[in-house]
Amino acid sequence: MSRAVPMPPEQRRAAIIEATIPLLQEQGTGLTTKQVAEAAGVAEGTIFRVFDSLQDLIEATVIESLSAHRISDPLSTISLGSTLEEKTHATLQLIAGRITTIRSLMVLVHGPRKAPHHPNPCIRDELDARRIEMDEWLTAQFQPHGSELTCPVGDYVNLLSLLAMGNAMNFSNSSRLGVDDLATFALHGALRKDVQC
Repeated sequence: MSRAVPMPPEQRRAAIIEATIPLLQEQGTGLTTKQVAEAAGVAEGTIFRVFDSLQDLIEATVIESLSAHRISDPLSTISLGSTLEEKTHATLQLIAGRITTIRSLMVLVHGPRKAPHHPNPCIRDELDARRIEMDEWLTAQFQPHGSELTCPVGDYVNLLSLLAMGNAMNFSNSSRLGVDDLATFALHGALRKDVQC
């Protein structure tokens, strides 16, 4: 009778993280190692042979969730539309969705714990890398509309990012603006055309 070949440590680590990703989205800060062990098909003790703690596992899972192949690679399958207005609306929605995802992941990293904790600096590195990749991709998408804009394409992309982030980070739902309002402001400004300065 042949014995099962043990999985290499790195492969075991990757499998546990893969099993944890959907659990983390479902359970949030209520995630337990028992749930992870059941989902990954391993003994609970195996988790602690691969990760120092549950928080270590959560951070590794967040880093994987922010990796290029999970966030940036799918951009190639997204269509923002063909006109400047369509792309502006779609970009504001795309950025807002990404902010919501990242915010929920950061809550898990900074969630309540018994001892002071400093998140893995790799998380910040992944966030910075994804932001740069997104900016570069969006700039390429808006490049054909450069002659329609009063500012460089890169500046317009930065404006859209600022509008979407500022609106998403406004925790007062009653004063949040809709995508249409943000798009109108980005495309036409706040000044009425019948007003003389």
